[in-house]
Amino acid sequence: MDATVNVRVIEAYTTPYSNPVEFEVGEQVSLGQRDDEYPGWIWVTASGGKEGWAPEVLLDIDASGSRATALETYSARELNTQEEEILTVYRELNEWYWVCNADGQMGWVPIKTVTRL
Repeated sequence: MDATVNVRVIEAYTTPYSNPVEFEVGEQVSLGQRDDEYPGWIWVTASGGKEGWAPEVLLDIDASGSRATALETYSARELNTQEEEILTVYRELNEWYWVCNADGQMGWVPIKTVTRL
């Protein structure tokens, strides 16, 4: 996504993850299962022990398929939303948007819960 766009929330979203995984570029992470609902996402465990979903495109997966090196700094923080809320989209990855709300909070939301304005 080259330029920011605004979207309206059409279905409220509440994150099931209160302690999202985060990692820095160059950090080694352990890999788990791939997501069946959202292709392109894989369960990771960061060096600090936090776990969560991460986009495979941000990882250089080793030959064993069990470890990877982070190609970018990443946070799996998801944003809780309310219907009719307006969000600004900064990135799109694997059926999710990285957004900012009116209060300046940033996080991921499923694309299926919003509509472009």
